[in-house]
Amino acid sequence: MTAARPERTHAVVVGVERYAAGPAWDLPGPAADARRFTAWLRGRGVPAPHVSLLLEPLPGTGGPEVDVPAAGAGREAVQEVLTRRLPALEGDLLWVFWGGHGVTDPQGHRRLFYADAGPDDRRNLDLDAWLTAFTTDLVPGFPRQIWLVDSCQTFVEELNLARTLPAEIPPGGDRLPGREQLVLLASGPGQRAANDPVRRTGAFSRAVLDALAGTDGGPWPPDMTALADGVLGEFTSGTAGGPAGPGGGGQRPTSLWYRSWAGDVRRLDAPAPAAPAAPAAPPAPAVPAARRPEEPVPDAGLRELIGLLAGWPGMTDQNQRQLVLGMLPSDLAGSIPRLGAARPDIISIVRTCRRHPGGLAALVDALALLEPGSVEQHALEEWAARWLVPEQGGAPG
Repeated sequence: MTAARPERTHAVVVGVERYAAGPAWDLPGPAADARRFTAWLRGRGVPAPHVSLLLEPLPGTGGPEVDVPAAGAGREAVQEVLTRRLPALEGDLLWVFWGGHGVTDPQGHRRLFYADAGPDDRRNLDLDAWLTAFTTDLVPGFPRQIWLVDSCQTFVEELNLARTLPAEIPPGGDRLPGREQLVLLASGPGQRAANDPVRRTGAFSRAVLDALAGTDGGPWPPDMTALADGVLGEFTSGTAGGPAGPGGGGQRPTSLWYRSWAGDVRRLDAPAPAAPAAPAAPPAPAVPAARRPEEPVPDAGLRELIGLLAGWPGMTDQNQRQLVLGMLPSDLAGSIPRLGAARPDIISIVRTCRRHPGGLAALVDALALLEPGSVEQHALEEWAARWLVPEQGGAPG
């Protein structure tokens, strides 16, 4: 494999935090991560004019200042780069970095939403179709490509979007010999990617950027096979995205999808960490702690809990919600997809906890430490008494 040079490297860097669909889709982090990736590219000697930076940031988004001007991340801006700018360029290497919302369609294709995806037009990029297109004479100038994508790949049927998901196929082209693509995704089909809205970063992006920083001074491009293995090690050790607890929230990715230069495909799943030892002689909780996980709370109970938490002033604060998640078991906290707006975030937290054995009980126990003695706490105790059945012999509330 011939060596590439930074001065002959190009990049497309996309970070979408805000969507036309409204605040329920807000996702703090991808734009900040896109700026961090751009700063890393510039630090390794990639010329600023070679980087197409496409952002739709939320107010106050983080990330370093970069000397690359940013355009929007709507469909027209992205298509301008993919179908008009890149086909006219050539170089040794192309990087594509994308952070934002994504789904898996009924055909198994990964879809990434443009910033102008709205309630009546879920416009999106078919990632699998574009990966194929980039191996054809549509984009003849880049024989080697590295794609890094930090997005969920939830099955679209779970979100009731299958009938409203428009399809757009890239222009056709003839396959070119010698095309090499390496693809690293934050999640496999049907999986969710972890995001930390307080730190404004995706756990996958954070792990990848940390690993890339460790290659500074080395060959170009870095050894991406070793990097992928190292990122998985971060996931399995639970250190990706920061430590569990109020400061880190225990956010970590649960799955990687990886296609090597040679075309070999691997799906790498991080095992759940071992359960921590129980503390000695714990004080009696305000509500029952031992539950029967085989008896899930029905939808009516779930709606009641969501309504209770959405009306709880403390739970409307993002930092308070992060504090609560920091008290959950790390494997549960790391599997919860985070959303920026309060009510969608609460819905995501509650629904994920219901799917996790004992998850709602753990959530109630964590909430019991929030504003004890308040009217909301009393309502939570009443909800738990109605909907969470204690295990035989379990401690009463």
